[in-house]
Amino acid sequence: MNKAKLTVLIMLITSTSILAWDGERKGFVLGLGFGPGYDVYNGIQWDAIGSDEDSNASWGFAASPKIGYAFNNNTALFYTRYPLTYNVKSSSGVDVGIISCTEAFQLVYFLEDQAPSLFFGLGTGIGYFFDQEVMAEPSMNYSPNSLKGLGLMASMGFEPFKHITTELAIHYRAPQKDASVFAFSLLVSAIGF
Repeated sequence: MNKAKLTVLIMLITSTSILAWDGERKGFVLGLGFGPGYDVYNGIQWDAIGSDEDSNASWGFAASPKIGYAFNNNTALFYTRYPLTYNVKSSSGVDVGIISCTEAFQLVYFLEDQAPSLFFGLGTGIGYFFDQEVMAEPSMNYSPNSLKGLGLMASMGFEPFKHITTELAIHYRAPQKDASVFAFSLLVSAIGF
């Protein structure tokens, strides 16, 4: 079992086992979300996919593990990742597996002290765009098939029941000079607090 699958399994088990906590948002928070995502990238100059002069868009699978601390029932700070995985055709016609990701610190504000509640979030960090085969390389950060730069994100969502949220996240990534990646993901998450 590779590291990514093991990590997802551990996060899922942990996030579902902590549903017995007291229900107050204040304190340690751990969660995991899944859903569809849409990635639009432009200007990527990369050997794995060839020259990219036009905008390209792809649907993919999105996830969002979160770990953080809620200062009170309304405000929380998360360290989170929003990876989006999909395949694109290279200039030679070969399928290339892509992971487009925002890794960020995200500040979230809930409008109500308890569910049901709307919430909003803003985050900043690193934006990645890389070939899935890079995951097996020990020096992933230095691979020519791993691009990274500024990552920004904004989200809004709804917590209809305690420990369950739905979230629409919008991302901007600049993994390379004169390149941009816009992504949208719609996630359903289990959050333990």
